[in-house]
Amino acid sequence: MQPEPTGRISRTGEQAYDLTLTRNFIEPPSALWNSFTNPVQAAQWFGRWEGTPARGESVDLQMLYEDGLPWSRVTVSECAAPELLRLLVEDEYGSWDLEVRFSPRSGGTQLDFIHHLEDPLAAESVGPGWEYYLDRMTAALTGGTAPEFDDYYPGQGPYFLAQARAAADSGGTPDENPGQVPGTSG
Repeated sequence: MQPEPTGRISRTGEQAYDLTLTRNFIEPPSALWNSFTNPVQAAQWFGRWEGTPARGESVDLQMLYEDGLPWSRVTVSECAAPELLRLLVEDEYGSWDLEVRFSPRSGGTQLDFIHHLEDPLAAESVGPGWEYYLDRMTAALTGGTAPEFDDYYPGQGPYFLAQARAAADSGGTPDENPGQVPGTSG
């Protein structure tokens, strides 16, 4: 069974877009924070990193669930534990601007994972990947079965492509209805 994609794409500026994926957890923000900032916990769902993370500093990240186990350089651009983590990632393919927000909610935490994009069409391939990784994180936290990447990509690509095209066509102002999928009402 293929998981349903949850990400949404919104225009945030003339050539700026956000791909946002939201997950709700029963754990408090500090527990989710550790899933990103503790190297042992991060390795359980995403990758291992080496170095001493601090605002303005960089660490080396090895993505453990990608072909070839690639390494990236990650700079911590914003860090307000346990509320906000913003990372600039550089690898052989370019750079990514990632933001993670942890908001306390009744009974747990809302996690918003935001990939800031210049080209919304990139979401066709990265959107399914982030869905996969966030579901891996959920499995690691709950003791559930880790998902298979083939259940996400390429199957979820058309969902993200439709949103990307709609965001690109929305003009030069921020999208007024970022959560709406093209072709739906709501």
